Amino acid sequence: MTNRISAMGCQRFIAPLAVLLSLALPATAGTLHSTYIDPAAMALQRVLSPPPEANSEAAKADMQAVEAAVRTRTPDDERRITANLPCALDRFGGVLGPAFTAAAMPITAALIERVFQDGELAVLAAKTAIARPRPYTLKSDLATFGHRSDSTSYPSGHATFGYLAATVLARLVPEKRQALFAFAASYGENRVIAGTHFPTDLEAGRIAAAVIAEALFHDPRFERDLDQADAEIAAQESASGR
Repeated sequence: MTNRISAMGCQRFIAPLAVLLSLALPATAGTLHSTYIDPAAMALQRVLSPPPEANSEAAKADMQAVEAAVRTRTPDDERRITANLPCALDRFGGVLGPAFTAAAMPITAALIERVFQDGELAVLAAKTAIARPRPYTLKSDLATFGHRSDSTSYPSGHATFGYLAATVLARLVPEKRQALFAFAASYGENRVIAGTHFPTDLEAGRIAAAVIAEALFHDPRFERDLDQADAEIAAQESASGR
């Protein structure tokens, strides 16, 4: 959790952005398919600690943190939130460099897309089982930014993707490990600033990512695809003279 969120207590659609955000709507289970793991068997709800109980002091602190983040949201925050969608390899270009795009590295991008879909299916299953309401479900006048998902809140899918992609990419570009995880924390924090998740949803996403990553790294199909991505990155680096 970043200092900004912890300091806070641990919408409107803007017309020019509406089209961009519509391209980044969260996927539903019907549009996804798993490649490496069985999302149902993963049962993240069995390993995640439960979210704060409704009306508890912890739940109130969670909501206060969201309200503070929303209240202090800036245009720069909103531009960053928009730029960081959807969940794909390109989001990490600021950390890894401009070569890390789907156009330049299709094998690596496809790997991250498969990782995203596996993770998202596991998260959606856990969300359904845990059924924590979103901040804006509990407080309908919350000034959210962007799409209001119909899915529930815990764990955060975006936080899960951020940390899961960071874990996979850190295997491929180990010298960027620290920067990748710092970006993942920021990527998740955006969801609180947007008013779509609680801080504890982000922490659950971090843990969910670690559980999913452990399963991925024991799957021979994933390891094969990871090796192919590693070769693609090495070829790019060789071509660029690095």
